[in-house]
Amino acid sequence: MARKGDGDRRTRRSGPALAVGLWLALPACACAMSLTQAVQRGLAIEPQLRAAMADAARAATDVRIARSGYYPALSVAAGPKALDPGEMVYDVNLSQMLYDWGRVSSRVANARAQQRGQDAAVEVAADDAALQIVEVYLDVLAAQQRLQAVQAHLQRLQVIADLSEARSGGYADRSELERTRLELARGQDQLATEQGALQELRNQFLLLVGVEAEDLVEPETLELPQLAPPLLAQAVDASPLLRKAGEQVRAAEAEVREARAAMKPQLNLEAAALRRDVGGRLQNDSTISLRLSMDVFQGMSTFLRPQAARQRLEAAQWNLEAMRREVRRTVQTLADSGEALRGREQALLRQAQQAVEVAELYREQLSVGRREVIELLNVQRERLEAERQLISLRIERKRLRYRAAAQIGALHALFQETTHAG
Repeated sequence: MARKGDGDRRTRRSGPALAVGLWLALPACACAMSLTQAVQRGLAIEPQLRAAMADAARAATDVRIARSGYYPALSVAAGPKALDPGEMVYDVNLSQMLYDWGRVSSRVANARAQQRGQDAAVEVAADDAALQIVEVYLDVLAAQQRLQAVQAHLQRLQVIADLSEARSGGYADRSELERTRLELARGQDQLATEQGALQELRNQFLLLVGVEAEDLVEPETLELPQLAPPLLAQAVDASPLLRKAGEQVRAAEAEVREARAAMKPQLNLEAAALRRDVGGRLQNDSTISLRLSMDVFQGMSTFLRPQAARQRLEAAQWNLEAMRREVRRTVQTLADSGEALRGREQALLRQAQQAVEVAELYREQLSVGRREVIELLNVQRERLEAERQLISLRIERKRLRYRAAAQIGALHALFQETTHAG
């Protein structure tokens, strides 16, 4: 039976799915590629996101199918008369549900909950795909910066090698030159390793984004006010993961109501028109009646279905609580790890600066014979290690913020806002 407002609801489009669809259609800039542009390009070719959007469209169709239970049901049967193919008999039945104890409305509620869950699944898929692109983007940046650090290290070693060669005049001086050449060989090995790692990451970037990783721009550290303790619980509850689990609870509640309604008779208004063979003669007949109907009882299955539905509801409720706990634990862990990395980053920054100052001092002292080459080489090695760790920590801090944003469903919204602002 049709309800007021059903026509309006039928014309609505899924908000999250529509927003993601519009987002995927945005053009990308041909200049230096920012993180936002890389995510846009990657999501435009992401098959998992397309599959999630197709599932959301299918769920919207399921709502329309469920709502058809409010409308009349028509059945038609026709065929030739027995022993007289020239005559036709038919049976036409039209049935309109008048009252069903909320059975059809429960099916509609179930379908709508499934639709909202699929809409949330689209957001989850968008966040997962965006995070994957972000991680590869940051990995490429880190690999490029590590490669540059090794190249600068080799240049400094070459300066030391030139100085050692100029000083070489005896066996002891020759040993300093050989030690410098050994460090150069190690640096060349590190350079080859970094080049191989960068090429592998560039291949992954090409696969995910569809273009080469050229002129990438390092993003700023993401600010997430939602992670503040007063707002964290609200942000977790509003996340797509929690919304999807919550819709599963609402779908299970609708199944419980439907199972209970199925145990009661349904009142229908039925009309029938038929032409049939009675005693060898064709008779026309038509009827209009009110009829009570119930599902077929098969053992105790009719009585067990509500129990099974309640058990599914209980499982869905526990899954919701488990998801809430897991998301909050993950977000809190990521936030705490980011704060810990902040302190380490500051310490490594000071260490790298001190290594630069010490290396310069040692080089000056080496030129007047107050230092050995091995001491300068050790300082340069420590400087390179500090620089590499600093690069990894700085990129990892950014990565943790994006992971936290994906957990609370803020990642795809962030790139949408950035796109609209641009």
